[in-house]
Amino acid sequence: MSIERLFQRFDISTLKGRLRFWFICMIAVLVLLASIPFFLVGKTHKREDARQVISKMIDLQQVVVGDWFVDRLADIRFISELPSIRDGDTNKTEEALRAFHDNHSEFSGIVYVNRAGKTVIGTKGAGEVDVSDRDYYLKAKQGKAYISDMLIGRQSNEPIIIFSAPVYDYSGTFLGLIFGSVPIRTINEIMAQFHDDNQETYLVNRDGTLITESRQGQIGEKLDSAIFRRALEDEPPAKHFYTNQNGDSVLGDYRWVPQNQWLIIGEISKDKIYNPFYRMALLFSMVILLVVFAGYTLMIWVARQIEEPIQDVLVGTREIGKGNYAYRVNRDSYSRSATELQQLCKDFNSMSDLIESHIDSIAVSEERFRLITEYSSDMITIHDLRGDYLYVSAAGKEILHYDDAEMIGMSGYHFIHPDDINMIQRKHATLLETGYVVSTYRIRRKDGEYIWFESAIRSLEGKKDEESQLIIVSRNITERKMVEQQLQDANELLQELSMKDGLVGVGNRRAFDGQLADKWNHAISHGTPLSLIMLDIDYFKPYNDTYGHQLGDDCLRKVATAIDEVLKTTGQKVFRYGGEEFSILLPETDQAGAREIAEQIRRTVEGLQIPHIGSKIADFVTISLGVATTIPTADDMTPDFIEAADRALYKAKLNGRNCVSFSDSIGK
Repeated sequence: MSIERLFQRFDISTLKGRLRFWFICMIAVLVLLASIPFFLVGKTHKREDARQVISKMIDLQQVVVGDWFVDRLADIRFISELPSIRDGDTNKTEEALRAFHDNHSEFSGIVYVNRAGKTVIGTKGAGEVDVSDRDYYLKAKQGKAYISDMLIGRQSNEPIIIFSAPVYDYSGTFLGLIFGSVPIRTINEIMAQFHDDNQETYLVNRDGTLITESRQGQIGEKLDSAIFRRALEDEPPAKHFYTNQNGDSVLGDYRWVPQNQWLIIGEISKDKIYNPFYRMALLFSMVILLVVFAGYTLMIWVARQIEEPIQDVLVGTREIGKGNYAYRVNRDSYSRSATELQQLCKDFNSMSDLIESHIDSIAVSEERFRLITEYSSDMITIHDLRGDYLYVSAAGKEILHYDDAEMIGMSGYHFIHPDDINMIQRKHATLLETGYVVSTYRIRRKDGEYIWFESAIRSLEGKKDEESQLIIVSRNITERKMVEQQLQDANELLQELSMKDGLVGVGNRRAFDGQLADKWNHAISHGTPLSLIMLDIDYFKPYNDTYGHQLGDDCLRKVATAIDEVLKTTGQKVFRYGGEEFSILLPETDQAGAREIAEQIRRTVEGLQIPHIGSKIADFVTISLGVATTIPTADDMTPDFIEAADRALYKAKLNGRNCVSFSDSIGK
């Protein structure tokens, strides 16, 4: 529905009514423009701020808890290496354990276990208990210090954690182990430092058992939440809200400590994040309503100030329409109006004088137009709507060498280069719609040579369609086009050079980045696999040291040429990624296909038989290759893809070089 029909439907015919209508529309648009960013962007920022806060808090706890575990294990290692312990002196061992326990309140008890797995000395009593079935005893026999999972103490019958370290005599004979038990409540107290009404953190082990108290449950209860499952699968924390075990909508993060044995989970509820935002939104809405009310009142007053002078002008226009050019608006009726309305009335009173003045000016303008067309260096022509010449200025003969009589009555298309006619016809259609267009095309001179024209075309409507005309101002831009073409050729050459490696003549890192972006987007949009091969020359630094950098450069060129020859069958290219490292993109290629190409490249380079006495694996130059394959999605990132190929390359080097290795996963 058009605006005019809308006005008719609601009977909005007066200026005051339309001002009110447009004011309401303007306020509605302003409210939408202000509200949409406020509600959408504002909520997003709140969520991102909360995610950063919880991430920083988890980072801090990871450091605090991790350091605490490391320090306690270091304490146990320290006491296990005391001379009194290693001598096997029972009395000195007991004294050392009690002295250590008195200065380390974190431990509820320190115990010495003999080589048979029996507890013989303890700070809480020396009752003999067989712990030979415990993991920490088995780890001690292997010579390893150990931090246990949560256990139920056999003497205390309470949940504890065991820190243990093996004991050896000076000849290296296994004597037993020292272990210290830490009550779970101690760790619970450490974690409680990071709790508040807005957020909480808690510990769970890999079985999902809660190690510390939280709103998710008591110590020992099982946890099975979305963030816990993501952590077990090494997936990154969700960026959006999820439902925790209590059924609350929360935002969370996690970190593993220590040695990926326990999981710190931090969460903040959705309500705590958005409640301040909702209060601000309410205040914002109240301000908007106040502004709307004040603006509407002001609009009514302004409409009244405008309406009266305009009514006077409307009466005057009707009189002018009747031919009464002597009519004037009474000065007293608009003297107190706004400056713009006073000016409007003054302009109206001057209108009759201006009409006569404009009639005289038309005659003067026609004379000026004749002078301009006769002496302008640009070619000025007039055409009918079909494009036939009606008038050609004097510059036409100078530029095209035709006399006026040879062109007038002819179609403009007769002189235009055949390859440009379709373009000119499209421009002509645009001209009829918009009234103005600029075209660049080739036109034939009388000697048959084509030159470049730039024409500004404007249509002048007549009272009848057949009276409408086209005014065209054209200039010769042949020299400019030649300069533009030379500049374009130079730019294309520079672009080509900027994408090539100056040493080996293949694509450089910049070309690789551009190709990766294109192939990546294509793979996402079509759901096809994309493979990346990263390779470098084995022991290339010793090669340079042995043969010199000149032969090193020759070696790089030979390897690059050999790879390029292999890839000719695939239609792909090799890129120099940096130093002696090269990269190859294989679109629509799965791992099996990438394996075949990578092996063919490896055999080809090996077959060059380039001598390399500095290599530790062969007498000639070899390469190591890493392959990563993925079917990317919009959530994946190209740096993770490159990193996966780099990891595969590193694996190939660890596997003895001169081989192909594959990445297990992307982003891990």
